[in-house]
Amino acid sequence: MSSLVTASLILAACGQGGSNETAATASADPVPVAVDPTSATGSVVRDTARPAPAPAPVVTPIQTQQGPEGTRVDLTRAAVTGDILTVQLAYTAASDKSFSDYFRADEVSVIDDATSQRYGILKDQTGAWLAAPLFVSHSIRASGQKGETAIVWMKFPAPPATSRAVSVNVPKVGPFDGVPISRQQ
Repeated sequence: MSSLVTASLILAACGQGGSNETAATASADPVPVAVDPTSATGSVVRDTARPAPAPAPVVTPIQTQQGPEGTRVDLTRAAVTGDILTVQLAYTAASDKSFSDYFRADEVSVIDDATSQRYGILKDQTGAWLAAPLFVSHSIRASGQKGETAIVWMKFPAPPATSRAVSVNVPKVGPFDGVPISRQQ
């Protein structure tokens, strides 16, 4: 019996009598298996190559302001889902230096441009701020290496449905005024 046939029989036998978990895993994420015909022992060669992950989508900033330590701060999202307004910022370090910025969560606000009502960041039922990345539970941290981008997000009570724009105020960054709100159902 040739080594190719022997290896094929061994592989087929390995697939029999195994646990259901192994069979389910194998069928859910198959790894191609081949027998190396040039090998004297009929060794098994696994092809584990996976496609490269898709590149991150390019996000067009809504507005941009100069931030601390030479950073550029892009407001990339101001969207209402249900009764919550989510604001997302992207801090990008200058190409020649790293940055690290901390600011208190209670210093951040959103102002409804239609009613002049000011809103602070929401807290959950345990008293934790609905923002990230948090540092020592009451501060928000934005930091990155040379040329890197750090994402910061915060959640606020949504302004009334009749409001079309807000102003976002973050310490050490110029105000983002007249930011259009996108509403998702």
